[in-house]
Amino acid sequence: MPGPGYETRHDACDALHTHRHGSAYAALVLDGSHVETSADGPFACIPGMLVLHPRWHAHGNRFGRQGAHVINIELENTVAPDSVRALRVADLREARKILEHAPHQLADLFATCEVAEQVSLPEWQRAFLHALQFDDAPVAALAKQAGVSLAHASRTFAKSHGMSPQLLRRELRSRRALDLLGGDLTLTEVAAASGFSDQSHLHRTLHSATGLALAALRREIKSVQDRMPPGTLQ
Repeated sequence: MPGPGYETRHDACDALHTHRHGSAYAALVLDGSHVETSADGPFACIPGMLVLHPRWHAHGNRFGRQGAHVINIELENTVAPDSVRALRVADLREARKILEHAPHQLADLFATCEVAEQVSLPEWQRAFLHALQFDDAPVAALAKQAGVSLAHASRTFAKSHGMSPQLLRRELRSRRALDLLGGDLTLTEVAAASGFSDQSHLHRTLHSATGLALAALRREIKSVQDRMPPGTLQ
């Protein structure tokens, strides 16, 4: 069972650069606001927003003029999402009480939430992101294909996703590889299927993100899968 939630306070107009957490966790905005940026795009986080993060999820935060007051809690495998999830709680005081004093009720809390709307992206950005994951052409060529300059693409993605196009390519492909490691492909096949040049390239990238070698990372992922009961949050 996860321990009780812990509070963090952030100053006005503060920023947290792209970072990762070793455990899955949830963050509930109590007051103030911030924008969370990641390969999933921007989320406008206001009071009552509950953001669920999978393990090793890379994201950054830009805080508004009032800063923000947030309560955070690590998530067990039984309630951890497999991708970032932004929810809106029905009752902020009740949600805070659960995070602080009754973490065993988290699954019930999630079931009462509504999915929060994500900031809409222009079509060229959506196409660019798809190309970054599946097309090996240079980033400058992908920008030209999308009808924008490389400088414009870099500025836009830095603001909306907190990363340059090149870092987004690495992040998107890393996520694909983490997903494939839970299956039966060989490590060489995982590297090829997720867009890495070879197994060594995959190892260096995922070791930097998770601190684990590929074999250990695969064991960890499969161990989590084996412990997940039916009805787990997906």
